[in-house]
Parts: sequence; structure tokens; C-alpha cells
Amino acid sequence: MVDWLRKLRDASDVLRRARNPAELAKALVPNAWLTRRVLNLDAPRAGGSVPAVEAAEALRTLGHSLKAEAIGSGGQVDYGKLQASATFSELERTSGLLQHVDPLQLVNDDARIAFWINVYNVLAIHGVVATGVRESVMEIPSFFGVIAYRVGDFVVTLDEIENGILRRNAPHPASKSRLFDDDDPRLALCPDYVDPRIHAALVCASTSCPPVSFYEESQLDEQLDLAADNYVAADVQVDDATQVIRLPITFRYYESDFGRRAGVQVFLLKHSAGPQRQALRGAFDAGYAFDYHRYDWSLNALA
Repeated sequence: MVDWLRKLRDASDVLRRARNPAELAKALVPNAWLTRRVLNLDAPRAGGSVPAVEAAEALRTLGHSLKAEAIGSGGQVDYGKLQASATFSELERTSGLLQHVDPLQLVNDDARIAFWINVYNVLAIHGVVATGVRESVMEIPSFFGVIAYRVGDFVVTLDEIENGILRRNAPHPASKSRLFDDDDPRLALCPDYVDPRIHAALVCASTSCPPVSFYEESQLDEQLDLAADNYVAADVQVDDATQVIRLPITFRYYESDFGRRAGVQVFLLKHSAGPQRQALRGAFDAGYAFDYHRYDWSLNALA
């Protein structure tokens, strides 16, 4: 599909899902001009500072509770059940804890990446409940630019966690601009490299996202490999009849994170196996084109 037609189609998805004209208008405004909705300012607060390792463990414990009570085997979320549960109270307590953490204490990349993926996934779930989203986060087109947590001295939105921190201030795929200025202190929160496997782990509360999961520093490499393996197995297909490889549009939006087209091919081969890997290798050798799945912004809600 030609690029202008894809952009028109994507824009129509936002138009039809937006909650009201006011929310739609915010989508046209730069994120820096919008009022952020910081969800953990009114959360129960712990006394004193909290070590970053303690906060990381609290996030992981919360993840276990969420998976036990409100996340199905396919990674979808029962938002209605969650809202009235003790686990949501635990989520609020944990988000409050983040206000007293110094994330600069996370001194190695595995700790930083696991921590910020978990913060992102919790914040996305919290954002859906707090804003009353029913069918799609695109009911609030500015969702990713305004839904935020305070983490220590820093306020970070979903967009800023993904594109500012985990992607090391790479240009946003929609605006093509960087979210942090060169002197922004949040640049110190970035890992030393961009791990493309984060795109199989960050969950934007939508059907086209990977299943919700949570990550641990000591097992991060194995967990991200598993997430990437499952992502490729579930969402990448070779169509010999039309000579295309169908894959998530994530690989187009963030192609630079993978190392352009050649890097995407390496990633797909590394995270596939058996007949799928064989089919992909043959498709690459034959020069098949990439064809990207349309992004489904429907809420990743458990039916």
C-alpha cells in the first residue's frame, strides 16, 4: 500500500474512534503543549525514599498479581474485574511508591530496561481504567502523550518512556521529532543501547500489541527472547501466492531500531524456528516484499 493511502487510513481510524471533538483536537497539538495526567500523584504515598531495586521488585510482584487476577492466558486484560479488585489497590500503592524512587540508581542496562518496560505496561493499564476507556485508547488520541507517572524527580508519559527512554530519544514514529531536548535530565535514564525486542514487550492496551507480561532484571535476556519468539510466531506469515511477507506494522514504524530492512530480516530469522524460519529464508532469498498488518487499536480487553 502506498504511504499516503496508509496514512489516510490510519487517520480515519483515529477520527472514528475519538471520544469527542475536543479529544480529537488534542491530537493535532504537540504533546509538549498538552496538560499531562499524572496518575500516581494522589496514590497512597510511602514515607521516605525507596531504593530502586525495591521498586523494581514491587512492580514485578504487582505483575504477578495482575496476571493471577485480571490477565487471561492470551495476555488480554479484564479491565472491569480489575477496577473493583484488591489488585487495583495494589497497583495504586505501587504507582505511589514510584514517586519516592531515584531511577538513576538503576546502573545497568538490564535493570533499566526491565524497570521501564514494567512501568510502561502498568501505566497503560492504569491509564485505561483511570480514563474510562471502553473500546480503544484512540477514544483519547493523545493518550500516549498525556498519561504519565511521576518516577522520583521525573514525570514521564507513555510516549516518553518508549521513545525518550527505551529508544534513547529516537524520533517519534508519528511526529518524526525527538521528545527530549539535548539538555533534558531524563536522558540520563536511558539504557546504553536500543534493544529492538522491547517492541515485543511494550503493551499499548490494544489488540495489535503483544500479550501483557512483566520482566525481571536477572532473566531479562531470556524473557525478551521468548517475547520476540512468540511475537514472530504469532504475527508473521509468508504468503507465497502473492510473494509477500506479512508482519506487524511495528517493524515499519521502528525499522531503524532493528537495523533497517536487513536488520528486520536478521531479527525475524533469529526469532523464528522450523518451517516458519525455512519459509522466511526462502522468501528473503526470492526478494519478497514486506506487507504490514493494519494496526488494530481495539482495546486488549478480555472478552
